[in-house]
Amino acid sequence: MNKILFVPYVTPNAQSSERTPKLLHILSQWGEIVPITTDKLDSKVFDQKRNKFARYGLFILNELKTFFNILTNGKKNRGSLVFAEGSYYAFVGAMASKILQIPAVWDNHGNIRDFGAAVGKSKIFIKLNLWLEKITASMVSCVLVVSEKDKMAYAEMGFDTSKFMIIPTCADFANIPELSKEDARAKLGIDDNKKIILFFGSLNYYPNKDAVRYLLDEMLPSLKKTTPEALLYVAGSGKIEDADEAVMLGFVPDIFLWISAADVCVAPLWKGVGILTKVIDILAMGRPVVVSQLAVDGIPELVDGKNCLIGTRENFHEKVEQILDDPQLGEALGSEGRNLIVEKYSWGAVAPQLKSCLEGLE
Repeated sequence: MNKILFVPYVTPNAQSSERTPKLLHILSQWGEIVPITTDKLDSKVFDQKRNKFARYGLFILNELKTFFNILTNGKKNRGSLVFAEGSYYAFVGAMASKILQIPAVWDNHGNIRDFGAAVGKSKIFIKLNLWLEKITASMVSCVLVVSEKDKMAYAEMGFDTSKFMIIPTCADFANIPELSKEDARAKLGIDDNKKIILFFGSLNYYPNKDAVRYLLDEMLPSLKKTTPEALLYVAGSGKIEDADEAVMLGFVPDIFLWISAADVCVAPLWKGVGILTKVIDILAMGRPVVVSQLAVDGIPELVDGKNCLIGTRENFHEKVEQILDDPQLGEALGSEGRNLIVEKYSWGAVAPQLKSCLEGLE
């Protein structure tokens, strides 16, 4: 791993819990990063506001441009490994790696079949992407998936999973503060007597927006009948209409401060795939969380009543009420949740496995 061609290059961030900037930071400690940057063309391809047929044409141009970018930089810098995020970059990264005669790694964030169905993609779109992913998987040296469920899904779809390795999204305890709820509220100027429910995540991501809509339209009205003093705080960039019943924080620079200040955090996501980074962050901070079954799909060690509470669309408000009414229950759940993250979902425990895998490809 002398020189790692990383595509697409982002700003590495040791403090971030997001998978790509965190992985880039970790990889930079093991070898020299050769950045494969993208430009405005790449942004246009993934701009959902543009005409989709125009974007398809731009997609082909962008793939060719990225391919030659990897190839040129690989030859110039004598790259030893291509590390690609997502199937589109991994496809061209794998092709370039064959010419460069170096291994390629595809970091897969979630299987396209389940994700496409969850966000309403057409059957043709899913089939074409599956075809592309099968070709990509056959060319790369290793495929990283975030959960056992994703690996099994690919096996069901006929993929050879012998080169698949599970590397979950993890917490980095070196960058997670220890902060009590009282201290966090004092810093934020929040009354200790308030009952605060926190949801966070970019509202430009449809599953998050759908979750907030559920909280506003279904969960909160039901909860207010028994706990009228409950307050819903929503942190994250993006906008949502008719959100008067919630305190909309927008983007916050220190989400850990707000997690610490909350009585309970919530993750009622009904659509999507993979591991919910927000749940990893909440549990790493030792705070109680109420989740949907989707979170359990990515983190199967989550157990209702042990390290979290698991709710359905119908009883989610009851689970939230349990924690608001019983702070000791919340503290116990938070403590067990943190233990889970320390043991199985911390970069301290998982990063050595990844390093060993990458070194074995050379």
